[in-house]
Amino acid sequence: MPSLKHLTTKKGRDETGLFMVESEKCIAEIPPDYLIHYYVVSRRYADTHDLSRYKERARCEIIRDSLFVRLAATVTPQGIIAVCEQITWSLDDILKPETGFILMGESLSDPGNIGTLVRTAAAAGASGVILTSGSCDIFSPKVLRAAAGAALRLPIVAGADTEEALSALKKQSIPIYAAHPRGNALPYSINMREKFCLLVGNEAHGLSEKAASMADALIRLPMTADTESLNASVAGSILLYEAVRQRIDKV
Repeated sequence: MPSLKHLTTKKGRDETGLFMVESEKCIAEIPPDYLIHYYVVSRRYADTHDLSRYKERARCEIIRDSLFVRLAATVTPQGIIAVCEQITWSLDDILKPETGFILMGESLSDPGNIGTLVRTAAAAGASGVILTSGSCDIFSPKVLRAAAGAALRLPIVAGADTEEALSALKKQSIPIYAAHPRGNALPYSINMREKFCLLVGNEAHGLSEKAASMADALIRLPMTADTESLNASVAGSILLYEAVRQRIDKV
């Protein structure tokens, strides 16, 4: 089996096609369609917990507590890690006739922001997420923790080319609404009751000029004069829930 230390890096995850899920809660959120190759369990955890429910799905490898601590991504690990096989998604998997609304992130670099946006998108009822190249690895431990299991339940296209993805959306007649600090439209005037894509840019640099130019509308959130902008995950979450509000009102 591959070195677990290897799976703590994106390079290692890409080479093996595997990733790690840590903690009881996150492991419980792993959907049935994800293949768990095996569990890694600390000796202390094995001595104090019933492993039978885990063994029903995969074998358990028990290792020394000191070694487990070095492998774990959390400061105070619970003592169990699931090693899973990645599932990859394509644009065709998301862009279907029944597609509702989609979240797209361009070069999002902060794992906490990605995890929060994915979690919010799932809660809001999004059909999927598109992340362009330059975005943080969706299978990184920090993203998975921030997403609280949603990153494994929602179809996510990773490493997409910005122009290719936006062109594919346009071919499907899916409007692209981009969050932009200099936008000329407020979210309340945009029709989010039908299918659409919400486009969010990089935390530090915002959207590329190309992405902004391909959007059907640039949306800004109303803010007081002394506030320059909101965190990417906060802005994106507010806009996602504006879609929820409009769709509830429609019903």
